[in-house]
Amino acid sequence: MDKMHEECGIVGIYGHPDAANLTYLGLYALQHRGQEASGIVTYDDEDKIFRQKKGTGLVADVFNPQNLSLLKGSSAIGHNRYSTAGESVLDNVQPLIGSSQGTLAMAHNGNLVNAKGLREELEAEGALFQSTVDSEVILHLLARSSADTLIKRISDSLSRVRGAYSLLFLAEEGIIAVRDPYGVRPLLLGRLKTGYVLASESCVFDLIEAELIRDVKPGEVIVINAD
Repeated sequence: MDKMHEECGIVGIYGHPDAANLTYLGLYALQHRGQEASGIVTYDDEDKIFRQKKGTGLVADVFNPQNLSLLKGSSAIGHNRYSTAGESVLDNVQPLIGSSQGTLAMAHNGNLVNAKGLREELEAEGALFQSTVDSEVILHLLARSSADTLIKRISDSLSRVRGAYSLLFLAEEGIIAVRDPYGVRPLLLGRLKTGYVLASESCVFDLIEAELIRDVKPGEVIVINAD
């Protein structure tokens, strides 16, 4: 306990034909933030489906050229796990994927201090959880939101959680990045020659030759889509 525990790293790529490989390189650069497990989810624009690969262990152990080649799509999010809640099992490896008015993948860096109470409340209402990580309560809150757009459902859901979170959501329409109102966990926005990148640290931008634009502001929601 005499050293810093960074507690997870997240990467998002939008609008690049090699999104999965760039996400892999970003996770490799963020390996110091979590060594328990790693995962990538892509959205395949042509086939209109989400593809994923997750595993326990280091980034280089989870991914290889063969499985990365199967992660087709021009948008992707990835996650390195350092557990703050939940056991080190495959079900807890992020990004998490849920379905409510469309499929949605989510990667979370941080921890929610009221997750236990929210989980008990949601389970009492009939929610079935697939993992033991605190992040999953956000997906269940999204599913129960009556707001008419995804952005409003995200804002509605996050108004109920307390704690630290930098979040990346991958949906058919694009990537949504959110940082908690206190800015406890880092999240940065950058630009590629083709597309955009979001990451926990700027070392990702150095490796994939992206231009740093700025920090995501505390409490800010950023939407990156075709427009």
